[in-house]
Order: sequence, then C-alpha cells, then structure tokens
Amino acid sequence: MPVFQRPLLDVTGCDIPDLSFTGLEKAVLELMGSTAETFVNPIEGAMGEIQGAIGESLQKLGGADFNIPFGEEGDTVGGFLSGKLDGLNSGIDEFRVHTDRLSGVSSVLDIGGGAYGPGGIQGEYPGLAGLHSLATQVNTLKNSLKDPLQAAKDHYSPIFNSLFGPGDDMIRSVQSLVDGDVSNFLTNFPFDQDTSGLVELGSKVSDLQSNITNLIKDDNLAYEAALDFVLKKTVGFSVLSMLEQPCLGKKLFDKIAGGDLKGAVESAGEAGGL
Repeated sequence: MPVFQRPLLDVTGCDIPDLSFTGLEKAVLELMGSTAETFVNPIEGAMGEIQGAIGESLQKLGGADFNIPFGEEGDTVGGFLSGKLDGLNSGIDEFRVHTDRLSGVSSVLDIGGGAYGPGGIQGEYPGLAGLHSLATQVNTLKNSLKDPLQAAKDHYSPIFNSLFGPGDDMIRSVQSLVDGDVSNFLTNFPFDQDTSGLVELGSKVSDLQSNITNLIKDDNLAYEAALDFVLKKTVGFSVLSMLEQPCLGKKLFDKIAGGDLKGAVESAGEAGGL
C-alpha cells in the first residue's frame, strides 16, 4: 500500500478512448497477470528430472563408500564428484532463470524481489514481450531488405535458441551424462574402487556446465546483435523522414550526411526511388 494516498481525479465527462477489444483480445489480456497458467517453460520437466537425479547422486556421494582419498589436495572421491555436480546443478538453476524469461513464465510473475523485474526483465534483458517484438522487427527488416530472388530466412528464432534445438540438445546431453556415466560410476565404485576415469568424468560434468553458460551467452548475444541491427535501421528511417521535410530535416541532412549517404540518396532520386 502506498505511503501517501489522495483522492483520484474526477474523470466524469472526460473522453477516454475505448479500444473496443474483441472477445479473443480481452480473454488473452485478462489472463496476463492472473493466477491462471499462462506460460510454461518447455524444458522445465527435463531440468527437474536432472536435478532430482543429481540430488540422489549427491546423497550417495556423501556415504562412507565414497569417503576415500582422491587427488593431491586432501579431497575425497565423494567430495571431488560432489563439487562437480554442485556446479552443474547451479548451472541448471541459471538456465531455468534464463529460459523462464524466454518462455514468458517470468513475464506474469508478481514483482518484488527475485531474479526478475517488471514484465519479466532480467537486468538489461527484456521479458517475452520485448523479445518477441524485437525478433519480429529484425525478421521483418532482414527479409524485406534481402534480394527479392532469395528465399525468406528465419531471423526470428535465434534469440530463443535455448527453447529450440540447441537447448533441447544440451539438456539431453546433461541428462545422458547424469543418468549414464555418473550413475554407472556410483553403482560400480563401491565394488571395484576404480578411480581411473574419475578425472575424465569430472571434466565431462564441468564441460556441460560451461555449455549451459555459453548457450545463455549466445542467446543474449543474439538479442544484442538484433537490437543493434534494428536501432541502426531506425536511424535510417529517421534519415528518410528528414528527406520528407525540405524546410527542416532536409537542411539538417545536408549538414550531416556523409558522401556515401548523399550519393545513395542522389542515385535513388535519379532512378525515381524517392
């Protein structure tokens, strides 16, 4: 509740526009921010299964069977592999935060703490509404600017790679390692005490944790590249607007336009493109 309260303005007789929503539009808009299930993270189930398996593995590694010295720094078999799995578990937590933002799950959460701000933003990166808007703009612009003889290309989905092929492949790799190599080691070690492959197993776990971090970075870099592209083309639309204002904008254009830009405008004008 706000600290200071006052009576609201009297809007009697005011002309407040009615957006005249259709039934579909109203139904969708009213769901946003409600307690209804509006969005789901498509890989949440797989992440939950993986973290459940990691939890079971960590519990086993805490047992006496794995309290055996390993390495040169006073570590144990259980301590070494537990550290690797803890890191992987933390990586999946980060991936959940990231993919909840991409999938819109974060967009309808109540604000006030946590990993997200209003509208599901995460730091400098927007929630679903901003991502979809930008992806649509870059896809439309790039396909509009291509050679008419070239086939259309998907410039929309790279921002959402973690929800499509690359994300699915990475999660399957993590699940395969945890359910396969890690599980087999935990089953066999109490009997054979073989640590010959433990360093390699630890490296595999660490590599997958790095892959998670890299996929998050790749998504964010795709967003940044798309944003940079759209903003630069927006400057181009401003230039076109200047050319339509002979008394104002055109005079500014004549002052600031470089040789290549002036040449392009002149050539297009001669060809009847303006």
